Amino acid sequence: MGAITETERAQVRAGSPVGTRYDTAINRESAAERLAQRAQKVVEQADAPKARTREQDDEQDSGFGQAIKDAIFGTRRRQGMLETMAKQTTRTVGTKLGNQIVRGILGGIFGGKR
Repeated sequence: MGAITETERAQVRAGSPVGTRYDTAINRESAAERLAQRAQKVVEQADAPKARTREQDDEQDSGFGQAIKDAIFGTRRRQGMLETMAKQTTRTVGTKLGNQIVRGILGGIFGGKR
């Protein structure tokens, strides 16, 4: 295959459904610009305040009243008594209800005691 002339190239492009699509230059974001934006985001995140540690939380919220409140209602890291009791009650009710449903279904299938 050899080189073609400009008139032949124009004829091929005119006959092609995508020929004119590539004639216009589009200035899109370059990879370097995208990488620079990512680097800027990383720098901005690094400037954000650091996450607090448990010790820092405890120092800020020290006191007997706070300890009781944390024990009853819990903290972000630990469950409180109310949440623990609610979960256990939900489990118990779900287990009892599931057992009754299964007994009813199996009793209906196998006849059970009459």
